[in-house]
Amino acid sequence: MEENTKQNDRPGELDLLFQRVGTYRESNEFQDLLQFVKRFGNLAPYNAMLIHIQRPGSAYVATAKDWLQKFGRTVRPGARPLLILKPFRPIQFVFEVQDTEGDRPFPEQLLNPFKIPAPEHALACKDALSKLLFNLPADGISFHEADNGSCRAGSIQLASTHARKYQIYGNNKEVLVKYNLIVNRNLGVVETFATVLHELGHLYCGHLGTPDPSRWKSRNSHDKNIEEFEAECVSWIVCARMGIDSRSESYLHSYLDSNNTIPPISLDSVLKAAGMIEDRISGRITPCKTLLKEKA
Repeated sequence: MEENTKQNDRPGELDLLFQRVGTYRESNEFQDLLQFVKRFGNLAPYNAMLIHIQRPGSAYVATAKDWLQKFGRTVRPGARPLLILKPFRPIQFVFEVQDTEGDRPFPEQLLNPFKIPAPEHALACKDALSKLLFNLPADGISFHEADNGSCRAGSIQLASTHARKYQIYGNNKEVLVKYNLIVNRNLGVVETFATVLHELGHLYCGHLGTPDPSRWKSRNSHDKNIEEFEAECVSWIVCARMGIDSRSESYLHSYLDSNNTIPPISLDSVLKAAGMIEDRISGRITPCKTLLKEKA
């Protein structure tokens, strides 16, 4: 499963678009995109990107049904729908707030990202981290803490093939340990959360290969600078959409302020990786079939 097939090596559709027209390669354009994805916490990161492509100035979008049921607003005649992807369905139509009308005032708080007060960051991170760690075995990930120095926050690596270990996920499932995620036990909870996100960014962007191409693609032929930039983007997106400041913010600002263009990253992979992490925070996922073993 680790081998790169021709199909697995093909860039995502978004990346093909960016390569041909150069969209979001400029640092200022990329910063605008990140801020847009941050603001649209009601959509998956990938869908927020699709909205930005279709209508960059959008403030809030919802389906016609949600506009009516949740906000008492109707879609204006002749309004142009925007397309997003829907799980288990090809597409879904949504409409921007300016394309709706109604007597009920639109909640202003929805136009601004929810910011968690600094004292509550630790509590929010602790809760999200707990949910995330519960789901890691489903992807073949074993979590460990180590007494590292202050300059080493964490790492993720392939598990030894000579010592095959399984871990329990659920009541009757055993999943092969494919990756070891190691985090410095001396970090605070916010730093631990951001570090776990960064390392999972490496994994879900395909930097360590994949146990199953249908889960995430293998892209382990890229250089370290690109991989670090992608992982920092993933960590920043997830934290920012939760209203949490992280070290990724200063890293990205420093890079984008100092460079006119961004590295040749796979934006397709970054957005999908961020979405995968959010899925693992919000609910239980299915174990990877290629790593699964039913208990006797």
